[in-house]
Amino acid sequence: MKTRYGKFTWPEIRKLDKDRVVILPVGAMEDHGKHLPLDTDNFIITRVAEAVAEKIPGEVLLLPTIPFGFNEHHKDFPGVIFIQPETLMHFVLDVTRSLAHHGFRRILLLNGHGSNHPVLDLAARKTVIETEAVCVSASYWNLIGETLAGHRRSRIGGIAHAGEMETSIYLYFDPDHVVMEEAEADISHDPSSRYFSLDLMGGAKAMCMSWWSAQTKTGTMGDPTAADARQGRIFFEAAVTEIIGLVREIRRLPIHPRRDHH
Repeated sequence: MKTRYGKFTWPEIRKLDKDRVVILPVGAMEDHGKHLPLDTDNFIITRVAEAVAEKIPGEVLLLPTIPFGFNEHHKDFPGVIFIQPETLMHFVLDVTRSLAHHGFRRILLLNGHGSNHPVLDLAARKTVIETEAVCVSASYWNLIGETLAGHRRSRIGGIAHAGEMETSIYLYFDPDHVVMEEAEADISHDPSSRYFSLDLMGGAKAMCMSWWSAQTKTGTMGDPTAADARQGRIFFEAAVTEIIGLVREIRRLPIHPRRDHH
């Protein structure tokens, strides 16, 4: 069964079940320490989305990954492609409006880069306001907190950016492009902070995002030395399982008509 949106003809699109969840992965192109490629966010979120589509092909449609994100705070590191948040939000919103125009009623914005989260949340909310579609935004790491807690090797602070989780997943799929001899722990923020810890297992209760180069010398925020391919498989499979669960809940969400009480 086909799942890639672009592989359908227009008559096939017209006949499709419009309650299949359309997944739009969104990543970024940026530094990931000295050991991981610039495409890490795109690579991981694309692999996760593809695996979901392979496992439940009759329930989803998969759009191509948007490869650039909101990450100007990373631009002191060579190679970063940075998109303004307004540009990203309007681009995503144009995609979701297009889907809604063609009758699709359930959309998942699947995020692979931390700073995209508030932008995609706004795009999802505006989609709901401006169309008749349900639109959900989710960052994959927020779905696997229990797995991170149960299997991590690094201390709190070790899973933030280019740390144990992302390095492990990349090692699982493509070890030839991970330069582990360059990997080093870099936890320069205060992981014990009550409000500002960047560790993805719990997440910060408040947010103040500084220039990335002011926080880390390597581009890493975490501990990639704790990573290996076995960990990567555990984290990856947990993400796929949880996103399948999320997709199925999205498919069950009721779509009620508005009631204007003026």
